[in-house]
Amino acid sequence: MRKKWITGICASLLSVSLMALCQGAAFAEGNSAALKEGNGKEVKNVILFITDGMSLSDVNLARWYQGGKPLEMDKHFSGLVRTYATDSLTTDSAAGATAYATGHKAKSETVSILPDKTTMPYIDKVPQQDMNKPLPTLVDAARLSGKSTGVVFTCELTDATPATFLSHAYSRENAESIAEQMVYSGVDILLGGGADYLVPGNGKMNRKDGEDLTKALKANGYEYVTTKKELMNSKTGKLWGLFNKEALDADFDLDPQQQPSLKEMTETAINKLSQNDQGFFLMVEASQIDWFGHDNDPVGIISETLAFDRAFKAAVDFAEKDGHTAVLSVSDHATGGLNMTNYDTAKDLMAVLNKAKHTSYGIEGKINEKNFKQVLAEEYGLNDLTKEETVAVRKGLKDNLSPVIGSMLGKRIGISFSTEDHTSEEVGLFAYHPNNYKPTDYAHSGVVQNIDVNKYIQEITGLQLAPLEKSLFVSAGKFTEKGAEVALDKSDKKNPVVVVKKGGQLLKLPIDKNIAVMDGKTIKLNALTVIIQNKIWVSQDAVDLIR
Repeated sequence: MRKKWITGICASLLSVSLMALCQGAAFAEGNSAALKEGNGKEVKNVILFITDGMSLSDVNLARWYQGGKPLEMDKHFSGLVRTYATDSLTTDSAAGATAYATGHKAKSETVSILPDKTTMPYIDKVPQQDMNKPLPTLVDAARLSGKSTGVVFTCELTDATPATFLSHAYSRENAESIAEQMVYSGVDILLGGGADYLVPGNGKMNRKDGEDLTKALKANGYEYVTTKKELMNSKTGKLWGLFNKEALDADFDLDPQQQPSLKEMTETAINKLSQNDQGFFLMVEASQIDWFGHDNDPVGIISETLAFDRAFKAAVDFAEKDGHTAVLSVSDHATGGLNMTNYDTAKDLMAVLNKAKHTSYGIEGKINEKNFKQVLAEEYGLNDLTKEETVAVRKGLKDNLSPVIGSMLGKRIGISFSTEDHTSEEVGLFAYHPNNYKPTDYAHSGVVQNIDVNKYIQEITGLQLAPLEKSLFVSAGKFTEKGAEVALDKSDKKNPVVVVKKGGQLLKLPIDKNIAVMDGKTIKLNALTVIIQNKIWVSQDAVDLIR
């Protein structure tokens, strides 16, 4: 069982003002740091990988799975990253990814907002009036500077890591709001899983507000694809692709005719985004290393770590040819506490692991009480179950079989797990820069903070988040300061609208969208309108519409 933390707008879009066209100059300046060493090549593109839950022990296991052969990431190992949240030594994915997306440490379970709780050392507390304020992300800065943007992942789109780059929420569990924000975020390319989150229906993940967000995507100029064939045949630079109702299958389990691999999605995104002469920012998440860590499945960890390594190589290959691209890989945290205590040879370990044909998720639906011995023998080479293991399998079939399989394999090759949760250990930092200027050079330390990675990206690209933090999101109270009346129309409880009146002006701002309806005309805004803990936050350019 997988661990999960868990009518289209057809009016034409009008430009708000010349300000929106000129903001590139305000939020992207010359990147002098990129010119420090070597050939002085400017960095226009950044590809940021986030390997959810990947520890250095996971990397070691994947390396030994292939007989000790070095991984592509090995040559780019650059240091360690500290990952703690504002309120916890051990972070969750939402807070961990928020740090990379925004340059601010966050409270656990929150999505790209300032914290309202800070108990950890070396973190400044947030003023009361700014608590829970939405934070601009690297995607926002890149988009407003004229760069193309993309997000790729193997989980559902509303999962914590992709959510932090494109949405804002007090709880990562607020999936319906997060999905809508992502649709209206302005991102150019989005590829992954979780198609059910976009459409109405009776399923657990289906929308309950009646909106079909696929229609909204198409109305806003996106191509929406759901199969690998459609992805490979796509010719547009504005593309959403969701290739499963839920998460994508693990690399060892997927049907290559139906679902694209992480490498294929990464290559497609790079090919499309790199058509922009001003550059691009791409975040790629290897999402399910974390899930298999939670479920103590070493085969799943190997599957997803190797899938990431192939995608990472594809990105570095592009960067080396391009000469203006930096590639980074970090983890939001480690998961599972994998230990290797094998005193036998690599050959002995490989003899066991190489018999595994699928992850534990891959055999769900085809293993049962009657056939489990046959399935475990065929899928994992486990044909010598002990009495205790037989009892454990029967129990696992009723609850969660993944850690049972992991334990049986582990006993044969000296692999164990200390927890089914996250851990607080430092994680690996892997980096490629055309002038060999790394985040450790920026931080002057071999051990950096997660927020340093974000600040490093700002430095090498010239993107600036600080000005956006002051202007992109403001309190709806700014309307009242201009003498306007502000109300929240809840006549449609699942689709509330902020209504602003002043004199003869009438402004409507739908929650979780980046649009305004001003005197009947639809206007595209620079940022979303959101509600965080009952407080309304709006785009500054929405405030500027009221005279």
